[in-house]
Amino acid sequence: MGLNILWVILSLVGVLGLFFILIYALKKLNTGIGYVNGNRMKVLDRISLGREGMLVVVSVAGKLMLIGVTGQHIEKLSDIDMTPEEYSERMTSPESQNGMSFASAFTEVLNRKRNAEKDKSDD
Repeated sequence: MGLNILWVILSLVGVLGLFFILIYALKKLNTGIGYVNGNRMKVLDRISLGREGMLVVVSVAGKLMLIGVTGQHIEKLSDIDMTPEEYSERMTSPESQNGMSFASAFTEVLNRKRNAEKDKSDD
């Protein structure tokens, strides 16, 4: 009976050891993959639009994009004609303290997109 308990404990230690070795190896192999806020890509702002939807402002290689995200779909909605620094300054302005900065930036992007569409249709 004592030998059986020893065998179970040694088996458990062996399985746990293999598990931790596997986790360590996966971390080493995935280096540089999946940056959440890395050098190349940063999520600057997000706002929820119900249960599964949200709008996200993302900086990719110094360019800003507005992205729509749902449970089933991710879509680039528009480029934002600001640098990440300009956007960050807007977010730290006094009007952003009451939550108006994201809304004003979103409205500005929509207006620019509408104006660009009007200019294309006028040509």
